[in-house]
Amino acid sequence: MKNKNWTLILNPHAGGGKGKRDQHLIEELLKSNGFIFEILITEFPKHAVTLTKNAIEQGSNHIIIAGGDGTLNEVVNGIFQQQTSLPETITLGMIPVGSGNDWIKTFGIPNNYNQAIEKLKEGKTILQDVGKIHYERKGEKRIAYFSNMAGFGFDAEVANKANKMKEKGRNGLLVYLSGLVGTLLHYKTGKVKVAIDDIEIVDLIFSISVGIGKYNGGGMMQAPNANPNNGIFEVTLIKKISLWGILSNLVGLYTGNYIKDRRVDCYRAKEIKISSQNELAGEIDGESLGNSEFYIKILPKKLKVIIGEIEN
Repeated sequence: MKNKNWTLILNPHAGGGKGKRDQHLIEELLKSNGFIFEILITEFPKHAVTLTKNAIEQGSNHIIIAGGDGTLNEVVNGIFQQQTSLPETITLGMIPVGSGNDWIKTFGIPNNYNQAIEKLKEGKTILQDVGKIHYERKGEKRIAYFSNMAGFGFDAEVANKANKMKEKGRNGLLVYLSGLVGTLLHYKTGKVKVAIDDIEIVDLIFSISVGIGKYNGGGMMQAPNANPNNGIFEVTLIKKISLWGILSNLVGLYTGNYIKDRRVDCYRAKEIKISSQNELAGEIDGESLGNSEFYIKILPKKLKVIIGEIEN
């Protein structure tokens, strides 16, 4: 696939500025491996959405992302917002530059430039599922898309804290752990109404994870049973839990074993509706959505992505 004309979308702020520092290296590695490409550099938040839409409208159908999960999310939203080509006809590859790089863990993309480019050259693809979410922000109804995981409640608050730390130039696993511990100190569990297909739950809910991929939060395996192209979300619901309960499950969050806790319920669904009398934060692929009611629907096999060895 290397002889295709590619569009390279690079986020210079990814990985706390790693994208900018490594731009020349990434370009040289692609050129030395025979890739023909045009580079587009993001300049502000959500810029990759516009760059992607414009690139596709101008005839591009092979895109490489040099960035993290946030950049991937923007590109995916650009793919689904444009109206020139069917989303599943756009081939998407990833060179991981971000702090968390959660999407690549499910899809077998190495967290190494040379090895990731080898996967691009091999060109093995699948059509993965995509989540479509309806929500409201500042009184305006909105739609967004995600390719890895959506989180609500505690998960979203952790993402908010992590994003603020990233804006200050911090990156790496400690950002997510710091966000997790910092959020634990003040987070209050509220009553939430969740409709998971035909099942309705009203309870004190700590967090809800809706997974296409398995990982979020810098390597936490929040949806260990997720399959990214089976047309079904993996939903993990944590009911009210104490500080000690969370801390005792901290290792299990990274191994997936936390789902064995009695306060954790797992479901599979194609549609989820979430509402709360109190404010309930939401996020997709680590990008904050604000506080709202949410309706999430799966779009089966709608995004063509280059993969390595995918986990089962």
